[in-house]
Amino acid sequence: MSRLEERYRRLLRLLPAAYRQEWEDDMVAAFLESMDTGDPETTAYLADYGRPSLSEVASIVALAVRLRLAEASPRAYAWGQAVRLATLMAMLTHAVLVTASIAVALWYSGKLPGLPAPPSDLVLTTPSSVWNTTWNLAGYAWLPAYTALVLGHRRVAQAVALFAVVPPAITTAVAQVAGDVPLSVSPWAMRLVDVLLLLAMAAFRHGGPPVSRRPWLLALPTGIILVALPLFAVQAFAPALRLLDWPGLWCVAVTVAMLVHVTVRVTRRRAGTLPWSLAFTLLAATALALRTVTLPDHQDQAQRTTLTTIASLEIVAVLAVGVPLAVLAIRALRQVPSTPGQVSA
Repeated sequence: MSRLEERYRRLLRLLPAAYRQEWEDDMVAAFLESMDTGDPETTAYLADYGRPSLSEVASIVALAVRLRLAEASPRAYAWGQAVRLATLMAMLTHAVLVTASIAVALWYSGKLPGLPAPPSDLVLTTPSSVWNTTWNLAGYAWLPAYTALVLGHRRVAQAVALFAVVPPAITTAVAQVAGDVPLSVSPWAMRLVDVLLLLAMAAFRHGGPPVSRRPWLLALPTGIILVALPLFAVQAFAPALRLLDWPGLWCVAVTVAMLVHVTVRVTRRRAGTLPWSLAFTLLAATALALRTVTLPDHQDQAQRTTLTTIASLEIVAVLAVGVPLAVLAIRALRQVPSTPGQVSA
């Protein structure tokens, strides 16, 4: 067995055992055939030093997610629903915050009359070409991606979301390599979360339970009114409050959402809250990791003491609400009946 085959078989361990037993040899044969270049020396070199490509790894990971979420065990079903709910909530957050950033960008560009003039260091210049304009607007693609996912068009949502991920990653890499911006963890941590979202969309497989469109579509304008507009008001009228970065916004949003969920769970005792509790646990863990790994970025800023203090409070808030909720969720998961209830996202 070559080293390349060993590496590929190690990757296939992500797949369920029953699926591997039936299809592993065929998948390995097809992969090795695809790596045959026709040149004996090159093929021999790849056999010793080659590795599965990133696209192949992503394909196997997506397949593993779909297969494991399709398992019939109650706990797998609950986790599958949790992944779907967490993905929808994360993309909803993206869509809402993108709406706020559009308004802020228009304000920075001086296109919203009647508002205080933005600080001189925040005034934007018009991009020099249509390509630059398109490139800069790539991050706004989360809005149509969320809508496509809710309407059941998973592949369209993934394609649009990919457009929201790749250009910002390239822009960040070029800017940091050129020295235009200091090296920092935050943009790469956020890109990693975006990639995880792309992979998590595999949970919305064909034939799975449909998304309840009405509440998720109504959640978008509701989030814009309750979140995006206040954020824009803070940017425009309260300069002293501009201390929440993107990881901080995630921590605040997740903490508030968990508090609402816990309140509903305790006061109304609704059935079918387990997938929601698990989903919030996943989001809390993600927000906590994002906030923790981006803390070093505050060290070189003028307000580093204030920013570090605020970030520490954000971590404490997520832990204070997230840990008890996670404990409740795990306890409830252990009591899941033998037949899973059909809980629609």
